[in-house]
Amino acid sequence: MRKFLLVSCIILVGCLQTVLAQNRKVSGRVTSTEGEPLIGVTVIVPSTGAGTSTDVNGHYALEAPAQGTLNFSYIGMKSIEIPVENRSSINVTMESDAISVDEIVVTGYGVTRKAAFTGAAQVIDSEIVSSQTDANFMKTLQGSVAGLQMFNVNGQPGGFASVNIRGVGSVNSGVEPLYVVDGMPIYSDKLTALSGSDNGDMAVSPLANINPSDIESVTVLKDATATAIYGARAANGVIVITTKRGQQGKPKVNFLAKKGFARIADLDWNYRIVNTERYLDIWGRGLENSGEAAPGEGLALAKEYANAYYGWQEGVTPDTDWLKAILRNGSVDEYSIDVTGGANNTNYFLSAGYYRNEGIVIGTDMKRYTLRSNITHEGKVFSFGLLSSAAYSMNNNVPTQSQYINPIVAVYDLRPIEPIYNEDGSYNLNAYYNPVAIHDKKLGDINSQRTITANINPYVTVNFGKGFFAKSNFGINVHNLLEYSFASMMNPQGMESHMYADQNNETLLNLTITNSLNWIKQYGKHDINLMLAQEAQRLTDEQTLTGASNFPYEGLPEMGTAATPTNAGTYRQKSTLNSIFFNGQYSYANKYYLSGSLRYDGSSRFGSNSQWGLFYSVGAKYHISEENFMQGAKNWLSNLTVRASYGTVGNQEIGWYNSRAYYETGYSYKGNPGSVPITFANPDLKWERRGKFNVGIDATFLNNISLEVDYYNELTSDMIFEVPISLTTGLAYELRNMGKMRNSGIEALLNARLLTVKDFSWDMSFNITANHNEIVALSTDLPIETSTTIRKVGEAYHTFYMPEYAGVDPDTGRPMWYKGTEGTETTFDYNEAGQRIVGKADPKFYGGFSTTFRYKGIDLSAAFSYKYGGMVYNSGFSYDMQVGDYFLGPVSNYVYENAWTPENRYTDVPQFVADDPSGASNTSSRFLMDGSYLKLRSLQVGYTFPKNICKKLMLSNLRVFFSADNLFTVCSSDYIGFDPETRANGFQQWVYPMPRNFIFGLSFGF
Repeated sequence: MRKFLLVSCIILVGCLQTVLAQNRKVSGRVTSTEGEPLIGVTVIVPSTGAGTSTDVNGHYALEAPAQGTLNFSYIGMKSIEIPVENRSSINVTMESDAISVDEIVVTGYGVTRKAAFTGAAQVIDSEIVSSQTDANFMKTLQGSVAGLQMFNVNGQPGGFASVNIRGVGSVNSGVEPLYVVDGMPIYSDKLTALSGSDNGDMAVSPLANINPSDIESVTVLKDATATAIYGARAANGVIVITTKRGQQGKPKVNFLAKKGFARIADLDWNYRIVNTERYLDIWGRGLENSGEAAPGEGLALAKEYANAYYGWQEGVTPDTDWLKAILRNGSVDEYSIDVTGGANNTNYFLSAGYYRNEGIVIGTDMKRYTLRSNITHEGKVFSFGLLSSAAYSMNNNVPTQSQYINPIVAVYDLRPIEPIYNEDGSYNLNAYYNPVAIHDKKLGDINSQRTITANINPYVTVNFGKGFFAKSNFGINVHNLLEYSFASMMNPQGMESHMYADQNNETLLNLTITNSLNWIKQYGKHDINLMLAQEAQRLTDEQTLTGASNFPYEGLPEMGTAATPTNAGTYRQKSTLNSIFFNGQYSYANKYYLSGSLRYDGSSRFGSNSQWGLFYSVGAKYHISEENFMQGAKNWLSNLTVRASYGTVGNQEIGWYNSRAYYETGYSYKGNPGSVPITFANPDLKWERRGKFNVGIDATFLNNISLEVDYYNELTSDMIFEVPISLTTGLAYELRNMGKMRNSGIEALLNARLLTVKDFSWDMSFNITANHNEIVALSTDLPIETSTTIRKVGEAYHTFYMPEYAGVDPDTGRPMWYKGTEGTETTFDYNEAGQRIVGKADPKFYGGFSTTFRYKGIDLSAAFSYKYGGMVYNSGFSYDMQVGDYFLGPVSNYVYENAWTPENRYTDVPQFVADDPSGASNTSSRFLMDGSYLKLRSLQVGYTFPKNICKKLMLSNLRVFFSADNLFTVCSSDYIGFDPETRANGFQQWVYPMPRNFIFGLSFGF
C-alpha cells in the first residue's frame, strides 16, 4: 500500500508539473487610463524570456505557461506583472509613472511612442484645454507650448486667434499652422467677406465650433521629423487634435456645467478719455496757446464753441462717459454631457454641448450648439470606426476696427460734451456714429454670422497578420457661413441710402481620402514600423454675395423688402492636392532610433512646370541612459536622450489661382460685358520651401523632473514676393519665387513635481522660447519701405521704420524729431526727420509657466503667460494722443496730465495748441511702446468629493470648482492701451478689449 501511494504521488507531481509547464496562446489589448491604445509596450514571460510588443491598436499575442506570469513595461508607465491563471485573453490598463504624462505622440497619420519619437512635439492634455472658458479652445494654449506664439488680440466671443510656431516664415503666403482633427485636415482659416476682411480681428474662427469638452489632447508638431509627412502644408507647423473615445464597460455619463460673468479687465486710466471738465480746460489752454483766445479767456471761448458746434449747455448737458456707455457685464454659460462605454469590442463616445457668451461690448454675443459621435470597433481582422461631429453657432459681432460702426472706434472719436440722448429721450444722432444708437436692439444695425460645421470621418483597418495593417480613411469637412450686415437709420451711412444690407453666403467643402499600409514587427531587440500611403484632397469654396438699399420701414431689416438691388455675385473656386508618402521608424534595444519620411505632393495651385514637389525628413535619437555604463546613475538620472533631425516642408497657401492667367468678369465697356486681367500666368511658380534643422536633449531627474531643450534653425527659400512690373501691362506686380527668410532659436520645457508629502503634492511647469527672425534675401537688392515698416536683408520681417521722436523741447514745449537718417541732431520740422529703424515687433523671448497644488480632494492651479521685448505701435494714437485741433477731438488722461506747461517742462507730450501746425500727431516713434507683459491667464480652485460620498449619492465622481481667466496683466510702464497683446506685426488700434471671466463649475458622472 505504501509503495502504491508513493508511486501515485510521483505520478501526480509529474502531472502537475506537466500542467504547470504547459503553454497556451494569450492575447489582449493594452491601453492607458484614458483608453488610448499603447503602441510598443514590451510584454515578457519572465520564466522563459520570450516576449513581444503591442501593435498600432495596442494588441499583443504570445505563448505563455498556463500558470505563469506576464510582465508589461513601457517608458513613462508603471510596470505591471499579471498571472496568466490559465486565461487566453488578458487586457491591461497601464498607469502613468510619477509626473510622466503625454507619452503618446499623435502625428495625425498614426500614433507613436514618445520614447521612440525622434522629432520635436509637445502634447497638451484635456485638463489644460478645459482650464479656461472660451469658445475658441486654442486660446487656452497661450503660454502652454514652447515655440508657439499666439496673437490673441480679439476679446470678442468666438474671435479668431492667430498662431505662429517658431516664428513667421513667409511674406505673401499663409503663416498659420495646419490643423488636423482625428487624422483629417480641416479648414481653419477665417471666413468673412463683410466684416473684418482686412485683418480678421473681428472674424469668427472655425475652431470656435469645436467643443473643448470633446478634446482628449492637442499635439503641436514642430520640426521636420514631426511635420514633413504633411509635405506641402506643413511649413508653419501642424496642430493635431484628438477627440475622446469610448472604453469597454458599462455606459458612463458625465455632465459639466459652467456659469459665470465677464467684465472688462483693468482699464488703463491713461488711455481713457477725459471728462467734460478736463476737456474744456485743455481746449481752452489750446486756444490760448494758439493766440485764438487771450490769456485767461480760453475756457470761456471753449465753452462758447462747445455750445455753438455741439449744443453743449453748462449745467444741462450730461458729462458723457462714452466708454462706459458701450461696455457692460457679460455672461458665460457652458453645458456639456457625454455618454461613453463599450461592449463586444465596440466602443462609443456621444456628446452634446451648449455654449453662450454675451460680450462685454454692446452688440456682441455668441451661441453654439455641438454634437459628437465617435464609434469604433476593434476586431481581429477588421477594425472600423465612424467619427462625426456637427456644430451650429450664431454670432453678433462688431465690424473691423477701421469702421466707425465699431463702438470702440466710435468712442475714441466722441467728446464727453456730446450727450447720448436728446432732451426728448431720442438718440442724439448729431454725435457722429453714436454707438449706443447704432447698436440699439430694435432699431440699430445688424452684424451677424451664422456658421454650420460638420465633420464626418469613417475609416476601416484590416489586419493581414504578421504585422501588416491596411487603413482607409475618408474625411468630409463642411463649413458654411451666412453673414448679414444691415446699416440702419441710426447709422449715418444707412441714413444716406435709407438703410442698406449686404449678405454673404459661403460654403467650403474639404474632402480627403487616405489609404495606408503599415508593417510593424519586432525581431528580438529590433523594432520596425513602416508606412506607405496615398492621399488626395479637394477643396471647394462657393460664395454668393447680395446687397440692397432703400428699405421702406425701420425695424424690418429683411432684404426682400428693399427697393433697390445694389450687389449680386457668385464665386466658385477649387483646388486639389494629390500625394504619395512613406514613413519609417527603426529602433534597436530601446536605445538607438532612426526615422525618415518622404512625400511627393502635387498641387493645382502652382504653375504647370512646378506642380509637384518632393519633401523629406531624417531623424535620429540616442537613449544614452539605457547604456550599461549609465545604470549606476539610474537612481537620479532615469532618462537622458539626445535627438536630431533635418528635413523640408512646403507652403501652398498662396491663393487658389495665382499661378494662372486669371481674369475677373462683371465689368461693362460701352454697354458690353467685359473682363479685366487679375494675374498673368506663371508656369514656374512653386512652393515656398522651408528647411528645418533641430537638435534636442531630453532628461529626467529623480523621476520627478523632466527637461526638454531644443535648438532649431529654419530657412524658408523660394519665398514668394510681389515683384513690381510695368504698369503698361495693366498690373502693378506679379508673384515670383525670389526671397529667403530664417528663423532660429532655443526652446526649453521644464516639468517638475516639486513636493510630495502624504496627501499633498506640488507640480510646476515652465517653458521659454527665444526666436530670431531675419530676412536673408529679397526680390531685389533694395529694401521694401512703407511709412511705418521696412523689409531689409539682415533685419527682422516685422521691423518698424519711421521718424524717430526726440521728445519735447523743455523751453518751448514743441515736439522734436531726430534729423535725417542718422545722428543725434534734432529738428522742429517734421519734414526734416528722416525715417529710421526704431525697433521690431518680435519679442526677445516669450513663454509661460503654471503651478498646481493638490491636497486630498482640493486642487489649486494657476497659469501665466509672458513676453519680454517686442514693440507695439498704436496707429490710433494720432487721434487719441493728439495735442491740438481747432475743434478739439477726444483727449486721453495721459495727454491731459502730461502735456507740456511752464510748470511741467520735462515731459514727452508737447504743449497743447489749437489747430496745432507742429505735426506732433504725425507718424513717429512717439506712438511706439514696449509690449512686454506678464499675464495670469487662469486661476482655478476645485474640490473633488471622496469616493464614499459619491457612492452615497449614486455618482461615480463629483467635482465643484471656481475659475478666473485673464485675472491681471502687468505691462511696461510706457504702455498705454487696453492690453499689450498685438498682432504678429506689432500694430494695434481700437481692438475689442479682452474680458475677465469668473466661472463657477460643477461636474459629475454616474
